[in-house]
Amino acid sequence: MRQHTSELNESKEQVQLLLDSTGEAIYGIDSDGNCTFSNAACLRILGYKEARQLIGRNMHDLIHHTKNDGTPYPIEECCIYQAFREGKGTHVDNEVLWRADGTRFPAEYMSYPIRKDNKIIGAVVTFSDITERKRKDEELLMLKETLEQRVIERTESLRESEERFRSLVENTNDWIWEVNEHTQYIYASPQVCGLLGYEPDEIIGMTPFDLMTPENHQSVRKLFTEIAGRQEPFSRLENSNLHKDGHTVILETSGVPILGPDGSFKGYRGIDRDITDRKKAEQALIQSEKLKSIGTITAGISHEFNNLLAIISGNVQLLEETYKGHEELMSALHTIKKASDDGAEISSKMLEFTKTSQDTKKFVSSDIRKLIMQSLDFTKPRWSNEAQIRNINYQIDKEGLKSTSSIMCNPTEIREVFINIINNALDAMPEGGRLSFSTWNRENTVFAGISDTGEGMPEDVKKRVFDPFFTTKTPLGTGLGMSMTYGIMTRHGGKIEVESELGKGSTFTLQFPATNNRASLIATPGLEQETDEKNLLILVVDDEVDICAILDKYLSRAGHKVKTVNNGADAIDKIKAEDFDLILCDLAMPDVFGYDVIKSARGLGKKPKIGIITGWGEKLKITNEEDMKVEFIVKKPFDLSELTNKINVAFDIDSR
Repeated sequence: MRQHTSELNESKEQVQLLLDSTGEAIYGIDSDGNCTFSNAACLRILGYKEARQLIGRNMHDLIHHTKNDGTPYPIEECCIYQAFREGKGTHVDNEVLWRADGTRFPAEYMSYPIRKDNKIIGAVVTFSDITERKRKDEELLMLKETLEQRVIERTESLRESEERFRSLVENTNDWIWEVNEHTQYIYASPQVCGLLGYEPDEIIGMTPFDLMTPENHQSVRKLFTEIAGRQEPFSRLENSNLHKDGHTVILETSGVPILGPDGSFKGYRGIDRDITDRKKAEQALIQSEKLKSIGTITAGISHEFNNLLAIISGNVQLLEETYKGHEELMSALHTIKKASDDGAEISSKMLEFTKTSQDTKKFVSSDIRKLIMQSLDFTKPRWSNEAQIRNINYQIDKEGLKSTSSIMCNPTEIREVFINIINNALDAMPEGGRLSFSTWNRENTVFAGISDTGEGMPEDVKKRVFDPFFTTKTPLGTGLGMSMTYGIMTRHGGKIEVESELGKGSTFTLQFPATNNRASLIATPGLEQETDEKNLLILVVDDEVDICAILDKYLSRAGHKVKTVNNGADAIDKIKAEDFDLILCDLAMPDVFGYDVIKSARGLGKKPKIGIITGWGEKLKITNEEDMKVEFIVKKPFDLSELTNKINVAFDIDSR
């Protein structure tokens, strides 16, 4: 018996040692909920020193009496007691247990029934202090919530950023695009429609070179291939593209390479900007500067040329007066005079085609349709009669000539513009074709369009068509026609543009400022009344001695007393010493200009009349101000009879 008791005690000690060795708290309860045993971990966690402090006590009332929120925990609801009441195990991790000192801690517990002879006699409970785990869970939860909030904020930021980017892309005037490594479009912003007339979906899969003009795409493809081969960014690459409706649009393209995470080349992303208007403005400026430069040179040449012609013409006219009865000599002199006049006309034309400044004195209100019809009538012998002789047919389409506002212009010059364009169009259609005319209004501008179905122009010819002395008709043409046309349009405050493609004809578009004035005719000036004022004291001032001699001889024959000087300084000395009735003065002279002579003459007490004789063809710096006022201007070379009329008119005014 003693041995059995000893073995039993030894077995209990081993069980207790086993229970005390586990880190998890364990205690047992009977069917009334009273503690039957506990291990060391249970005592430690609950804050008790000895097991006898727990044995026999109701464990719910001792450690499980209150919920986490501080409300009482009814024993009927106790999950621990379910083990022996319902015969099933429970697992709970969201409740608290209470220590001996009255503090609580979050606990995870499991309660399982104890059976003996198929009867439930109690339960074994294991529990853990999960304070640290709860803390970590809370930290993880807080971290999770923080991360979720950051994700929400980041997502919102990305959404806003995407919306801003989309708004920027879709509202900018420029076209944003992406191409893949095969140079095929994989994205196009909506602006491509405004620039080239295509919807974005229409160009996906196309390449930029598919949209370019035939003259441009090969050179641009070669350049772009070289850039892409080096995977370099590029900027401001100019290229000409065909709009969906056929007109040309000049784009300025910039792009950067797209690289994958591994550094592999994926394509390009870039932007296209429409610079068509800017290029037209640049070309117009270049054209204007060309004409200005040539005009400066031409003016100087024309001045010297006119001086030489004035000497020839003046001597011829003196000889004609002297040898009126010599028919053979008169015939030769007439030939020389005609050649001199033709030279003066050429000189005038040279200045005319480089002239771009406006002179509105001869402008009148005109109907552009009438000017076109008059130009057609003028060229009709060529496109109608001559065409019949050559057995070709020109179709003249005037259906597009619509009513427009009037324009202020010099009708003669505008007719010259239309005649030049019509003749060029006929030259471009040697086998016949259609010549179409149209007019229309837009805002305060009147437009005129002239289209032909001729040979068209290559890009290099189109760029130079308004250049002076450029012609494709050598040796037949001088190359001044279209340059003069450009100068006339500029003087009228207008513009002229050309669109052309080889084999598809050309279209010239002209723009004029509109006016509200009704169209009218140029008034014909009345005949000047001539007088015959004799015995004038006249001073001739010209650095060309031969011209001084001619005027001296001619005016002396007319009964005037003439003195001559060949420089401005001597002229000023002369007019201060003598009272002259008339001063005939050149402008361009060495050292002291004709303007200085005029100013000095106007400062005298007795003011002589002043006539300008000049070889300059441009607008002269003569004003209505008293110190620069003159009675008349005669351009070299001139008819001596014209000079007589100018003198007579000047002195006739004074005698009325």
